Amino acid sequence: QGPISPSRPAPPPRKQNNTTKNRAAAMGISRDSRHKHRKTGGRRNIHQKKRKFEMGRPAALCKMGSKRVRPVRCRGGNMKYRALRIDSGNFAWGSE
Repeated sequence: QGPISPSRPAPPPRKQNNTTKNRAAAMGISRDSRHKHRKTGGRRNIHQKKRKFEMGRPAALCKMGSKRVRPVRCRGGNMKYRALRIDSGNFAWGSE
């Protein structure tokens, strides 16, 4: 049980657990206020699950290029149109 000698082969790399590797992808985006503290500074008890109306979606991160717009179903069956790529619009560059 001493130090590893040069003749001993290195152990195989550890296999990552799938839940820890993709934790950011597995978590949902929520717009609830149950995770916040009370006005007095105390913690809130979470007594219900996430609700559909509190759902949030990832940012579109629109790029410049040929027009690519996707319809997104919203509350009440209404549709919003998410621009993924677009060739004209209002743009701001922080470096210029």
